[in-house]
This record gives sequence, structure tokens and C-alpha cells, in this order.
Amino acid sequence: MKRFFFFISLLITVSVAAQKNTYDVLLFGKKIGTTVVERTDKGNGEIIYTLVNSTEVNILFTHKTSSLNFSVIYKNGQLFSSYCKNVKDDVAEIATVLWDGTKYVIKKGEEVFQINQPLDFSAIVLYFVEPVGKTKIFSERLGQFCNFVKLSNGEYQNKLDNGVTNTYRYHNGVLLELEMSKGASVLMKLVQ
Repeated sequence: MKRFFFFISLLITVSVAAQKNTYDVLLFGKKIGTTVVERTDKGNGEIIYTLVNSTEVNILFTHKTSSLNFSVIYKNGQLFSSYCKNVKDDVAEIATVLWDGTKYVIKKGEEVFQINQPLDFSAIVLYFVEPVGKTKIFSERLGQFCNFVKLSNGEYQNKLDNGVTNTYRYHNGVLLELEMSKGASVLMKLVQ
């Protein structure tokens, strides 16, 4: 009987400690890839977020590929470090963020810059927490803040400098869809 309760306790602990969401990536209603996002609570004030995305599509006579890998660590509610590798058609961009105790050192390609304020909410968290009351969110991939606007209940939008508009749609605090549009729309839809 003790083993049974130990096993049940272990299952509850594991289910609380890790959360994984899988999204189909769709273009014109056709699946072109998958995004898997995971949040793991290490139980010592440390939360690790990972994101793995891979897409592949033929448009007219062109074959396009894209992959995105995130590894983000929060310690005691604050962004501690992040690594983001974005590869489009074999061209890689890497962005890193590291808290040195007084400031963030951000490296994006050859650029190095700093942010002097602690961050408690960034883009990776959007996959697990609705940004209620947030008007600016830090993007680990871009190394900068992005403005957010609430469109309606559970719907938020931001427009990036490159012309892409991202629309996040939540239901009961869960991200169901992320629509990225610039001409054509790519839709990430939660697999349920």
C-alpha cells in the first residue's frame, strides 16, 4: 500500500513539474511542421523552457526550411539566461541573453548590448501564461522589447519591425493559436 501512495505522489509531482505543448504549424490550412514547447520546474526556483520548431514547405518552385531552438532558464522568477538558434534555409542566427548579476548581456550575431533591468516575463512564457496586463514583452530571439496590445478577451497582438504581425489567442489562459502574418499567414495550432 505504501508503494501505491508513493507511486501516486510521484505521478502528481511529475505532472506538476513538467508541462509540454505541441502545436501543428499550418500554411494555407496544410501542415508544414511542428512546434514543441516544454516548461520544466526543477523545484529549486529554477524553471527551464525549451522550444523546438521545424518547418518545411515548397512555394512555387522554391523549397523553404526553417528551424528554431530555444533554451531559456528562469531562476527565482527572473530570466537568467537564454539561447536561441534560428535557421532559415541553412542560414543561422544565434541570440544569447545572460544575467551577470547586475545586467543582461545580449549577443545577437555580432552585436552585443545590455539591458539593466531584471526581466520576469519573456516571449517563451507566452506559451504557458496569458499576458494579462502586459504591454511590453522581451523577445529572447530578437533581444529587444516588443509592444503588446490586447485586442479582445484572450486575444493579443504585436507588430515586429520586420512587418510581421503576431496574434496570440488564449482560452482559459491556454495558448490555443499563434498566427504570424506578413502577406500570408502561418498558424500554430495547439494539438489537443
